[in-house]
Amino acid sequence: MSNCFVMAEAKNIAFQFLLINNIMLSILIPVYNYNVTRLVEELVRQLTNAGFDAEIIVYDDGSELQYKDQNRVIIDFSQVKYVELSQNIGRAGIRNKLALTAKYPYLLFIDCDTEIHQSNYLKKYIQYIDKQYVICGGNAYYKTKPADTSLWLRWKYGMKREQKPSRVRNLKPWYSFMTNNFIIPKKYFDTIKFDESITKYGHEDTFFGIELKRHGIPVVHIDNPLIHEGLEPAIQYLTKTEEGIENLCLLMQTKTKYLEEMTRAIKLLRFYFILKKIKILRLYYFVFKWMRKFLRKNILGKKPSLFLFDLYKLGYLIEKNMTCI
Repeated sequence: MSNCFVMAEAKNIAFQFLLINNIMLSILIPVYNYNVTRLVEELVRQLTNAGFDAEIIVYDDGSELQYKDQNRVIIDFSQVKYVELSQNIGRAGIRNKLALTAKYPYLLFIDCDTEIHQSNYLKKYIQYIDKQYVICGGNAYYKTKPADTSLWLRWKYGMKREQKPSRVRNLKPWYSFMTNNFIIPKKYFDTIKFDESITKYGHEDTFFGIELKRHGIPVVHIDNPLIHEGLEPAIQYLTKTEEGIENLCLLMQTKTKYLEEMTRAIKLLRFYFILKKIKILRLYYFVFKWMRKFLRKNILGKKPSLFLFDLYKLGYLIEKNMTCI
């Protein structure tokens, strides 16, 4: 082995040692009706092995008592701060509150219904953390279908639409932003924050990505995904999708200055405006009303088609956009 190689390797080890020992990370987990004990235990294990300074802050956003009882055991970990809010303040509000509490200059946001499946999950992030940009790790799903057939719609949507490699997400870095798994320097977060005027479900991640772009804050995607475990039954996921579309409809009316950016970021809006431009929105809505029962039957069945799911979402947006304020 050459002396040059030994010296280079020694320098690399020294750099990694200095980097790890200078990292100060706040890991922020908003919780609502989910058991996070396994997630927190794995984070504590990885922090202990990595040997850098970090805190884990878990805020319960008004969960049912059974979940609070399950999660209170994490208080026993010295690295963990666990707080229960008496009332639900929403997806944007809880994340802003977590960031306000954080004492370290780098913030890692993790959704509660995720699983860490890589033993070097935190170390992977540390390689990029000093670059002063937003780092998104991505989302993943188990390759095997869930045993419960009611979960197939959510699983299939996640596999086909949300699980994307970094090379694909980096083609449109701001528009690929998701809240489930990302690191951001606190100084950037304090400048932007999540928009708490978005009180209903859906699209707070879209607007955060747009704000990052408007402020010129770089976003880089890497392959460091978390497994999305919290799959909802098809009927619940369809209801949440409808709520998200209703919220999108309201945002189209109240956030008009963002409409151009929203259209670039959201494929559903692009199709909506294509139909509007060629003046067939009402025709599509007429066909949608006629096809609604068939579409729902497929979406909620054992062989859900994502194409038919897309057709349903477009029809639902047209319907709600006719009536929303």
